[in-house]
Amino acid sequence: MELSELTITVLLDNEPFSPGLKTDWGLSIHLEADGLKVLMDTGGTPGKLLYNARALGIDLADLDAVFISHWHGDHCGSLPELLEHVGREIEVYVPRRPGPLMSRTLRKLGAKLVEVPGPREVLPGFYSTGDMGGEHALVADVSGLGLVLLTGCSHPGPANMVKKALEAFDKSVYGLVGGFHISSYAEGRELGFFLADLGVKLVCPCHCTGSLAKRGLMEALPGRVIQCGAGRTLKLARGGLSEASGKARGL
Repeated sequence: MELSELTITVLLDNEPFSPGLKTDWGLSIHLEADGLKVLMDTGGTPGKLLYNARALGIDLADLDAVFISHWHGDHCGSLPELLEHVGREIEVYVPRRPGPLMSRTLRKLGAKLVEVPGPREVLPGFYSTGDMGGEHALVADVSGLGLVLLTGCSHPGPANMVKKALEAFDKSVYGLVGGFHISSYAEGRELGFFLADLGVKLVCPCHCTGSLAKRGLMEALPGRVIQCGAGRTLKLARGGLSEASGKARGL
């Protein structure tokens, strides 16, 4: 299934985008498409996650599902508190289950843990690359554009995650958003040239992507790399990127 439009809002990141929002070493991204609301990762500081969501006018109690990219604290640490805030059973898509104690705790809080060992659709228009050594990427299929990949830390390598999505879903990649786990200028250029060869139109690096790597990406992909940060909002539809903004309510 394809999505008619997709809105991506970064709730937590290491860097700010909208003035007044809280930053943290971690990542959390809210996605809304065709009536579905999904949270990818929760960051590691619950108070900051909930504060930023409220400031941006996002009610996390309305989520339809949660997607955890991998079991590192800066990506899943706020999950228990988020589940308490949601207050009902909700599906949580994971590459593999955490330990028995954590699994029991999350289930008691309402998490319906769904392991995704291989590539498949997890919600209408949303897909997982499947477990790639303890991490998976969330993939949105936007009508008229192609695939938009959202990565937590890209520990398997961002290029490898893109290749996995291409092989699994046999569609072009329009965009790549998230942490890329690279730090050097050379790594950024190498990834940028790889994405350029694929015709990727939008790259939004954050979290564990170093500043030098971002410079390398921008050189290899002129005009296609945009700033991320807490509060950044991207709206995608058939015509491409219709809006890139970031303004918190009342800030």
